[in-house]
Amino acid sequence: MAEIKMDVRVYPLDEQQGKTKAFASVALDDMVAIRGIRVIEGDKGLFVSMPQSKSEKDGKTEYHDIAFPLDSDVRKALNKAVKEEYKRVEALPEEQRGYDKPEAGQMNGLNIEEIKLEIKVYPLKDSQSNTKAFAVVNIDDLAEIRGVRVVDGEKGLFVTMPQSKDNKTGEYHDVAFPTNGDLRKEISRAVLEKYENGDKSKDKSLADGLKKGAEKAAEHVGAPKNEAAKSRASGIE
Repeated sequence: MAEIKMDVRVYPLDEQQGKTKAFASVALDDMVAIRGIRVIEGDKGLFVSMPQSKSEKDGKTEYHDIAFPLDSDVRKALNKAVKEEYKRVEALPEEQRGYDKPEAGQMNGLNIEEIKLEIKVYPLKDSQSNTKAFAVVNIDDLAEIRGVRVVDGEKGLFVTMPQSKDNKTGEYHDVAFPTNGDLRKEISRAVLEKYENGDKSKDKSLADGLKKGAEKAAEHVGAPKNEAAKSRASGIE
């Protein structure tokens, strides 16, 4: 496994939400950030869960990762780093917790044209909403982001990253996103190009699944309840 740079930030909860002990944000290689990662107390100790959406299929509840590292070794390293950072931060007095705002992602010196993108677009048939399609984006074989939307707005089509809703404020926050502005523009351009040129997957079941999952993602990605932790958890922009 090539060495992957990780910026790990963990926010313990003052009021525990079920078995969730903390939320975390991780930036990978100054390229992509994943929020809404959970540190959970299970029967066999702490474990780490990627942000998830929920859907119902044949009367059964299914959970799906919204964003995740593609390499199993990277995922294991991420899990270990998140648990270690949780233990470190949880031991600190609350007033000493927190992180400086990160610098804009420089992608380890790579140029946009050097970043490999694999994109699949899943149009919604007869969509009655502004959302016209969903997309799955593989960023340089580093991480995959699902639930990317193609939206028809007042000024035309645009692309949004998967989002969760803060039920207190009603605000939406990106769950996973490129940390570099130019990379984000290139992903948006490439997704729209595939959508407009008809280069779309015909897997309607996956399109429907992405739609249902995205509709319920806000309930299950979540954010820290206490205001201090919540403001700190939005640190990776």
